[in-house]
Amino acid sequence: MPYARLKNFKMYYEEYGRGEPVIFLHGFTLDRRMWTPQIIFFSRFYRVILPDARGHGLSEAPESGYSRADRVEDLVQFADNMKIDRFHAVGLSMGGSTVLGFALKYPEYLKSLALVSSGAAGYDIGKKISRIDELARTRGIEVAREKWKDISLNWFGEDKKTIRDLMETMINEHSGAVWKDPRRGHYPREYDLDKIHLIKIPTEIICGSLDKIFTGLGKLLNEKIKGSCLKIFENVGHMVNLETPARFNEELKLFLEGADG
Repeated sequence: MPYARLKNFKMYYEEYGRGEPVIFLHGFTLDRRMWTPQIIFFSRFYRVILPDARGHGLSEAPESGYSRADRVEDLVQFADNMKIDRFHAVGLSMGGSTVLGFALKYPEYLKSLALVSSGAAGYDIGKKISRIDELARTRGIEVAREKWKDISLNWFGEDKKTIRDLMETMINEHSGAVWKDPRRGHYPREYDLDKIHLIKIPTEIICGSLDKIFTGLGKLLNEKIKGSCLKIFENVGHMVNLETPARFNEELKLFLEGADG
């Protein structure tokens, strides 16, 4: 099984295709499998690389190191381990926040930046996350996991059962290590919106119109990252790549081709 040996854990990854590398970063408690609808499509044109973040999927789960700053350092170590000098970065939600932080610290690695339903350090997305953290501390990881599934899967009815089943599998198999991290809630705070105007990398922002919190953030990112492009997909929620894969793939491909050009 392919693992990259980083400083204090082994990171699992999969790769497909040949050409310019595109690294896809998944969302919180999910893993590389959330990008399944993108693998066949993009591997015809690019070297598609799908790592599992620490504590997620098949990557090892150290006791600590689950801050955004740690994820940024994990990504630069991963790129160096893979001998990748420059790459396109695509991140959804937590993965978007990771590549934002990466773009601010290591812009020389990036050919382009695609932020999908992206988070951002220091941007308040409500009290749901803190409530889950409190449940994990007071009632245990499995109680927190069940509550997190209630929140994360509520949008996916019978018409989206395939997506729901995939996400539920990933969440069930998530290590839960992030909730056990003794430093969770005590890491230094970062504030992306104060600095992202410094980003000069070609940037595309993709959101679903029904994902109100993250679409609001997407509009802010678009305002502050000069020259960025904002695409809002109507009648789509948070998991844009899963809910409307054909449109997502075509839109992202156009953007990547433009950045390559």
